[in-house]
Amino acid sequence: MRIPTWRLVLTGGAIVLLLGLGIGFAAASTSTGTSSAAALAAPTAAPGASAKPDRPRIGQRLREFLGGSGRRLGGRLVHVTATVLDKDGNLIQLQLDHGTIQAIGNGSLTVAEAGGTTVTVSTDASTLVRIGPDKGSLTDLKVGQTIFVQSRIDGGTTLAKHILEVAAAGG
Repeated sequence: MRIPTWRLVLTGGAIVLLLGLGIGFAAASTSTGTSSAAALAAPTAAPGASAKPDRPRIGQRLREFLGGSGRRLGGRLVHVTATVLDKDGNLIQLQLDHGTIQAIGNGSLTVAEAGGTTVTVSTDASTLVRIGPDKGSLTDLKVGQTIFVQSRIDGGTTLAKHILEVAAAGG
């Protein structure tokens, strides 16, 4: 039984988004606010000016949180394995890895993750690659690039379904 690619992408994206939002809420709840004395001393808005604070939009916050610079979720996420139900009620295992390419070729990809661990996943002609926002191919990937890999674990084999190359932090 083949699971549609869009369903795997949607499930993986939902897992990443929910994980990211959870980390964001946890970080927001532990951040320090402005002291009341500083708030009292702050200048007030000019008459007729909007009292609305100048805050970034939600979409911008999500991009910064999940962003290509890897400062938030991308910089902290290392490895996730999740078991989910497919449309027929069967359990499937998905895996998400983040790190740098250590080796690539001969139908496999080795990712060096934070903490010194490495993960090797299989690749095939159906593995989808994105280089930033653009479509790419396995031949576009080079050793040392920072990537996210979404894989499916089936019968002891971990097959990369989607690979996203992202800019390294600060780049």
